[in-house]
Amino acid sequence: MTKRENLLRVVRGEKPVWVPCALNVGQWHLHHKKFGTLPPELAHMQTQTEVMRHLGCDLFTRNQAGVLDRLEGAAWQTRTETGPLGPCTTDTLRTPHGTLTRRTEEQTQYTSTYAVEDLVKDWEQDRRAYRWFLERLTYTWDRNIYEQTRRLIGDDGVVMGSLPHTPLKRLHIDFGLDGACLFIMDYPDEAQEICDLYWSRLWPVFREMAEDPRIEVVCFGADNVDAPFYPPGGIVERYWVRYIREATDLFHAHGKRVLVHACGKLHRLMPAFIAAGLDGLDGMAHPPFGDWTVEDAYAMPKGFIYDGGFSAREQVLMTDDEVRRFYDDFLPRLRGLDSFVFAAACQTAITTRWERIKLVAEICREYGGRPR
Repeated sequence: MTKRENLLRVVRGEKPVWVPCALNVGQWHLHHKKFGTLPPELAHMQTQTEVMRHLGCDLFTRNQAGVLDRLEGAAWQTRTETGPLGPCTTDTLRTPHGTLTRRTEEQTQYTSTYAVEDLVKDWEQDRRAYRWFLERLTYTWDRNIYEQTRRLIGDDGVVMGSLPHTPLKRLHIDFGLDGACLFIMDYPDEAQEICDLYWSRLWPVFREMAEDPRIEVVCFGADNVDAPFYPPGGIVERYWVRYIREATDLFHAHGKRVLVHACGKLHRLMPAFIAAGLDGLDGMAHPPFGDWTVEDAYAMPKGFIYDGGFSAREQVLMTDDEVRRFYDDFLPRLRGLDSFVFAAACQTAITTRWERIKLVAEICREYGGRPR
């Protein structure tokens, strides 16, 4: 049986022959490649896919480049300059109703990029310009990019169709986390209208992906679900669940399963995940960094995919003996869960030792019966 066939058993809610080990070392590899600090055995490898194949991993990948976005009749003006910690990029969009500007800063030392100025700063001032921007935002499904990724992965795994941000996450991106929360509280109906407008721009590409016979599973791959910013009791139901439910109904009607990348606090959101019709979560963190427990995994509907298990604590904050003791307790308690995929929650920290990554991959192989 190939790794692809085994992963598809998990996707379909069937019992796999072994527990898939789908570690994510993208940022880790990029960082050490950039600084010339890759271990000698990896020094010639240009992509994380090569590293994961070297580890013998099962490749359960989000195809981030499959959906492309562009503006109709407008264009961003971009300027990059040197900042105190790395390159600073300013994106400017001039509209008939005013100018929108956002700034991001790369911290070169950590191979990470952060927002330092949000696109929407004052709703009373930016309202018309932001609506103008969303009305011209267009998404397309690039079948060729997806096919290139499928051929790259081959029988070593499954390529998910990666969906753009959900409407609530879009607010987080454009307004900032605090700004989005205040916007929803101060202008709840307009926030709903903005979410509806953005969702209408996504729907054509969702239909196209749903009808693509090559795709078995899709993932909202950059949502980073976290209960403090997806609060239950009104906000998550109105601005997130209803949209996810529409998407899951569409993709389920075409025989596909739907995941969301969720690497924050998740326990309180269990009813929301069920109401949304989701088939699983990607990048889930267990205690103490997260709050998704083994018991939570068993409490979800049968076949609900639990993708996680390797958090920053096991990556950098424990000794090898502590890691072994942790997994000697953690992994056997998941033995009856056929929908478990062992993966990073949600990244592999750049300070993780290569020997630690190899150790954890081997622990997963021994526990889950993955062939060498």
